[in-house]
Amino acid sequence: MGHGTALVAGQELPVMAQCDVLVCGGGPAGIAAAIASARQGASTWLVETLPHLGGTASGAGVGTACDTPGGPIFDELAQRLMEVGAARYRYDPQKHRKPGRLRYLPDAFKLMLLKMVREAGAQMLLCTTCEGAWVQDGAVRGAIVANKGQRSLIKAGVVVDATGDGDVAASCGAEFMMGDPADGRVQNANFRWGLGEADRERYEREKPSAARVLELVADARGAGRLHPPRGVFHPPPDSFPFDRESERLVLTNWEIQGVDGANPRSVSECLADCQATALELVEFCRRSLAGYENCRVTWLPTMLGIRESRRILGRYVVTEQDVLSGQKFDDTIARCWFWIDLHDPPPGKTVPYSLEHVKSHQPPGGDWYEIPYRALLPREVSGLLIAGRCISADRPAQSSLRVIPTCFFTGAAAGTAAAMAALGGIFPHELDGRLVREKLMPQ
Repeated sequence: MGHGTALVAGQELPVMAQCDVLVCGGGPAGIAAAIASARQGASTWLVETLPHLGGTASGAGVGTACDTPGGPIFDELAQRLMEVGAARYRYDPQKHRKPGRLRYLPDAFKLMLLKMVREAGAQMLLCTTCEGAWVQDGAVRGAIVANKGQRSLIKAGVVVDATGDGDVAASCGAEFMMGDPADGRVQNANFRWGLGEADRERYEREKPSAARVLELVADARGAGRLHPPRGVFHPPPDSFPFDRESERLVLTNWEIQGVDGANPRSVSECLADCQATALELVEFCRRSLAGYENCRVTWLPTMLGIRESRRILGRYVVTEQDVLSGQKFDDTIARCWFWIDLHDPPPGKTVPYSLEHVKSHQPPGGDWYEIPYRALLPREVSGLLIAGRCISADRPAQSSLRVIPTCFFTGAAAGTAAAMAALGGIFPHELDGRLVREKLMPQ
């Protein structure tokens, strides 16, 4: 049964669905939002551009969730992954807070998320992009979506922007911040891929000297057989793929500077560069390195690992000082203790950071900082919540709260609040954040 049509910017669009809560983006924040909303009894739709769930956590081959709280949905996911042998915690008492960092298999991660979303009762639409917000009478009341079928409209009581880049919020005029206030630079992006069928023990026994590796690299580049991706930061472009500092080859995990995650052309060019270089590196390794004669590409990411793009300006901005002082709020919806982790091109500092630096750039001792509900509410926009790495924060604070567990936490809060608001017939900004806290963290 159809839902009629609606006039959007002078064009009649079919209405695909009507729901209480529409979640745009199926990464960690969006998944948690959809599960939380559906579990509250709200009719919920989840729309994702990729053909699978998980976003950067699965599509970019991350494979590790940092050591900071993720909330009840993240904890449930971790437990279920461990029960099927697809995850384990790794704890280093010098570097981590308990229970440590969760190492997981990205493909199993995708599948378990799919199962949890379905069990919750949310509807999913994969291979579909949320083009932008649909605004009626001054409030967001749905989103325009596009896929191989057609452009259409999904109407909703409340929309959650979990796109990572704040696409929906930006489309309806929400104010945002981006990059360093001084020069606009953003954190490096990651490109990770898989190189298999190599005898690494033999390579370690027979590996050439650093000087010889640099000669081999120079020969390949001089002959036009090897081209570093534009903007590659680690390993350094002048010796790519060799890192002089560690005297090792960095074959499958590169950091790229200057990628604008909100600009499709910037992302596309970086992906194409990196994919082309991956093939060249296979050919280089097979030709030049003992033990790599039969190596091959085993997997490629479906997306870049974008750390930073738009930060939507909300009714509260989480700050660096909040992180360092362990700031608490009456309307807290997430607890965090990960450190300020900037993968920053010059003139900023970047990894590897010393242990002393890590300890001095996180809440002191066993303390934590909190994210208030107000940081999920865009200023001057009704009917919309934001979740994940695009929430309202300054740049240093964002580099702490952008990690996978915290995205789950803010997503669960956004989904909980969206359901409460939609079912109560009010806007999210009219909802008392303390009620969201009590629902999300009853203890």
